[in-house]
This record gives sequence, structure tokens and C-alpha cells, in this order.
Amino acid sequence: MRIGNSKQAGEIFHNTIFGQLLPVNVNSLHVEREIETRSLDVKRETDIRSLDVERTEKTRRLHVDFTNNTKNQQPLKAVFPEINGEAFALTMDKYRIYVSKLNEMRKLENIAIEKHNLNVPAKQDDDVKQTFANLFVKKYNSLLPVAYNEKVDEIFEDKGVILKKKKLHIIKYQSELVFQQFLYEYSQQLAQNTKVFKDMGIVENRPIKMLEINSLKIVMLQRNGIASIDVCKETIKNHRRNLVEAGILFDYTFCGHKRGVKAHINREILVVFDQHSGDLATSENQRFTPRTAKSFGNNKEVTVTELNKSKIKENVQNISLIKGTASPDFNFNNNIDSNTIAQVEKGKLGGGEKSVKISEKLENFIENEFELCNKLASGQFNYYKPLDIRELYHESVSGTMSRERFKELIIQEFFKEAARLYRNSTPFFGSWKKALDTWTNKKFLVNGNLYNKELMVEKLQEYRWRLNHAHKWFTSKNVTPLYPNQYFDFTRQSPKEIGFEYTKKAFLSNKKALENRITEEKQALKAAKERKERINYAKKFDLVFNRFKNNRISLNDTLDYVKNNLPANYQMKFTERLREYSTKK
Repeated sequence: MRIGNSKQAGEIFHNTIFGQLLPVNVNSLHVEREIETRSLDVKRETDIRSLDVERTEKTRRLHVDFTNNTKNQQPLKAVFPEINGEAFALTMDKYRIYVSKLNEMRKLENIAIEKHNLNVPAKQDDDVKQTFANLFVKKYNSLLPVAYNEKVDEIFEDKGVILKKKKLHIIKYQSELVFQQFLYEYSQQLAQNTKVFKDMGIVENRPIKMLEINSLKIVMLQRNGIASIDVCKETIKNHRRNLVEAGILFDYTFCGHKRGVKAHINREILVVFDQHSGDLATSENQRFTPRTAKSFGNNKEVTVTELNKSKIKENVQNISLIKGTASPDFNFNNNIDSNTIAQVEKGKLGGGEKSVKISEKLENFIENEFELCNKLASGQFNYYKPLDIRELYHESVSGTMSRERFKELIIQEFFKEAARLYRNSTPFFGSWKKALDTWTNKKFLVNGNLYNKELMVEKLQEYRWRLNHAHKWFTSKNVTPLYPNQYFDFTRQSPKEIGFEYTKKAFLSNKKALENRITEEKQALKAAKERKERINYAKKFDLVFNRFKNNRISLNDTLDYVKNNLPANYQMKFTERLREYSTKK
């Protein structure tokens, strides 16, 4: 696509678009190891180094260079890479050849390792060496076999300490299924990446992008509504680790727990189809050059070329596709010391004592009905201080009072608080007694069953608000309320009857207004958050685009950043910005 007489966006760039290339030395995971034994058959070792497979559909000979495939590794290059059906099949064929050779070689190495381990003494010659041996095992025992065995050789050369080596892992057939899922996911990623490059008109031959492996996404892959591979994500991580150690994946880069990892597929295994040239890109038709890498000014990602770093650990022990279970040796009680148990028991005891004290305190507030009504009639509760609602909630959750006693407490508490409505009048004893009996017989019951104590406390909260509302209304209107047996009659529900039941309408209106206010506040906060995010996204986009223009970040890394850190519309915006930049240049 051209804009006026300007060049295409891809034509204004050259090789430096993919980063300033500097020669580096890569210490990959070594598969080829020297086996010191005279009993090995030389011819067998030579046969393992190369293997040609004749495909039945096409007379294509697959060759996998196994000698230096993990040394100075470099990804394949293509203009518009794609993994079509043919490339997918060829990649899987070369994977099987590679794994077959690797397993054969590792079996031979394991024989040598067994002989080595037989000659290792149970204890070192002196205490100094034994100390080194103990420290070595403590520090490096978590490493994978290849890296661990290299450390064993190093400590033997430096300190003369002889230690046992770990047997090398034999790649199982289950790993092939996992690698197949990786390859399918890689085909989708390359298709998206190629589309972006086509839209920008970039036809530069470049290293293909890294494979992004998210174990959770791999587990969720489906085929016809059924999981493609029915395993947990920890199993995927375990197989991925084995593939990295085997050299099938290299340039392992950890990108965070949410994004997973990045890695390249071994160039001796991967086959891609280049839509620009119409040919397959393989290791056979691409010249091998010294490894290069981009120089970044500030890179906070943890990048490794070997997985055998003690800092990179995954708490995965299973190496099969069978879901693991908890270890039967684990006993939770054995991991709790006696002091912790004592503190827990003490805390329980303390909480129980507190609940008993609160219950006893509240019990003392329950009075005889006749005495209560006499006090109400005499005005002793006209300026009553209500009970602390926190104590009532505590009693409802962990108290010892029965529901019947607690109901009696709540109703008496309500009438004590209602006495302030009659500060300017003197209702007689009988009116209070009738009102109290009516509420005792009909309140806090549903189908003949009592409310639970927590709901009783919530209803008391509601009644307190309604009493406060009624008191304000009577004061502002200078109206004297009806006698208690009339005012608290459940049948007085209309506004003209001036009964307590009508205050429920005001309570519900206030409750709805509060809910609407909370909703409006949440919407305002959400809008403010979205506005700030838009501003922040725009700043991030401008920053990464300027870094790209100044050749401080490669195009692939820029696209990955836009994809993973910015909204989807910024991918199209990046293409448009790049075209605008090409017209000005």
C-alpha cells in the first residue's frame, strides 16, 4: 500500500529495524557430551549423529544436524513466515528424528553415568572434601541433570571431590503431544504477526518472532469442544522445562507469571513457509552465521540461555501427562509446633470467655415486663442511651443467649428507645403493655419459626433509623404521637393514620437513595479510572514508538509490547503511525 508518492513503510527501513546487532557468545544446553568409556561401539555413535528419512508423499530427505545444534544457536529467517500443513508435518517429523537421536545418545551416557556412580565412595577422603560435598549438594541439587553433572565435573577438577551424577532425562512420548500444542499455538502467533507486517509493507528478511508459551492457555486449547490435551498447567511447565534442557527450545526468557515465557524453536527442527518467496525456510537452505542479539539500553526481563539456574525453579515434580496428587507423607499436624497450637487454643479460650461475659452483660438488661412498662410509663427511659450495636452483633455471632431470650432483649431495647417520642406526654401503663405484648407475639417470626439472631440485629438497626425519622417528624410538625398501643399497631399503614408502620416507606426510599448514590460514586470512579488509563496508554504508546524510531527496540519487541500492554486498537494505530512516519522521512 502506498500513500501518494511516498515509499511503503517497510521500504524506509533496513536491517537495523530489528535491532543493533552485536556478536554474543551463547552457552546453550549441551546435548553432545564426551563419553569416557572404551566399551562403546564407535559405529553406533556415528550412526546416531545423522539420519535421513525418506518421505512417502514427496521425495524429500529430512536431515537433522545433531552435532552442533545447541551451540551458537540462531533462529530461522523469513519475510512472511507461516506454519502451514506441510511445514507443521515436516517440523513434527524432524522433532521425532531429533528426539530419537537424543534419547539414543542419552541412553549411552546413562550407561557411563552408572559406571561412574559405582566408583563414587560413600564418604569423601577427609573432612574438608566432605564439607565441600555437603555444601555442593545443598546448593546445586535442584539443578537439572545436564547442568548438575557439569557442576560435578567442575568440583572434581577444582577440589578433587568425587560425587554421583544424575541420570539424563529420556524424552517421553508425552512430550511430543505437548510440543505439538506449542507448535499449533506458534502457528497462530506467527499468523497474527505476519498480518501486521503485511499491512505495514515490510518485506525485510528477518528472524522469526519467538514462541510465547502460556501454560494456562495451552491447557485451555480445545478441539471440537474437547480439551486438546487434558493435563494441568504444572505438567505443561514440566515438559517445557525438559524441552529446553534437550535443546529443542532455546533462548528461554521469563516474561512474568501472567505472560509466561518466550523461546525459539531449534532451527534444526522448525520448518516454516515463507509467503513472500513461496518456499519453505529450513536450516538446510539458510546459511549459518555467528549468533547475534539486540543490544538494549534497559532490559528488566530475566533472560537466560540455560534453564539450569538455581533461581529458576518451578514446584513441579511430575514428568508424565498424568495429573499429580498430594504426597501421602505430608502430615499437616506435624508441621505445626506446640507453641502455635498453644496460641491457637489460648485464642479460642479467650474468645469464648469474652462471648460469655458479653452474654451475661446483655442478660442483665432484660427486665420483667410489668417493671419495664411501669418504667416506661413513668418516663425513666425518655433519655435512654441505646446498647452498643457491636456487642449485639458479637452476641448474635458467638454469644450463648438463646433465640427466645435474644428476641426478648431486642424488643425491650426497641421500646426503651421509643420512649423518647413521649417526652412531652405521659402514656399510661396499659398502652405500653398492649404494645409490648403485640410485638412479642408477632415480631421476628416466619412460619412460626424465630429469626436467627443476626437478622434480629439488622432489623433493630432498621427500627432505630425509623424511630429517629419519626422523632424528627413529630418535632418539626409539633405533633403529639398516638398512644403506644395505637402508634405501634401493625394495621396503621397509611400516612393519615400516623402509625409507625408507615415509616417503613421512608426507610426504603432512603435505602434506595443510598444505593443510587453508591452506584453513582462507583460509576464516577470507574470513569475517572478509564480516563486516566487512556492518558496512560497514550503516553506508553508514544514512548515505545519513540524508542522504536531511535532504534532502541526492535520491531518484533515493539509489536509484542503493544499487543501485551496496550488495548487492541493501538495495534492498528501503530500501523497508521508508522505510515505517517514513512511519509515524513
